[in-house]
Amino acid sequence: MPYISVLLWTAGASMVANMAGRILVETASPSDSRRSDVRDREIYRFGEYASRWFLVAGAAAALVMAMAKADYFWIANVIYLGFVLWAVAGSVLKLVAYRRGL
Repeated sequence: MPYISVLLWTAGASMVANMAGRILVETASPSDSRRSDVRDREIYRFGEYASRWFLVAGAAAALVMAMAKADYFWIANVIYLGFVLWAVAGSVLKLVAYRRGL
């Protein structure tokens, strides 16, 4: 399984790059983006709760695939797809909530 080391290295590198980038941006130009009001918290909660079903669906699909003894590669990909859909749907829902109101 040669893809495992590549997967772990790229995940780790992306986390480190994200943290370093955020530190550099906040050091260069501090923002008030970390302060949130009630509306921000409600929109965040709405986006997270409404999009969480993609995580549930991905986990359920992976469980069914594991019981059917599918290849690990496909199980990992369906879990990854669930995470991607959760993140994208959550972001879209939050943007729509900001634009149209909650």
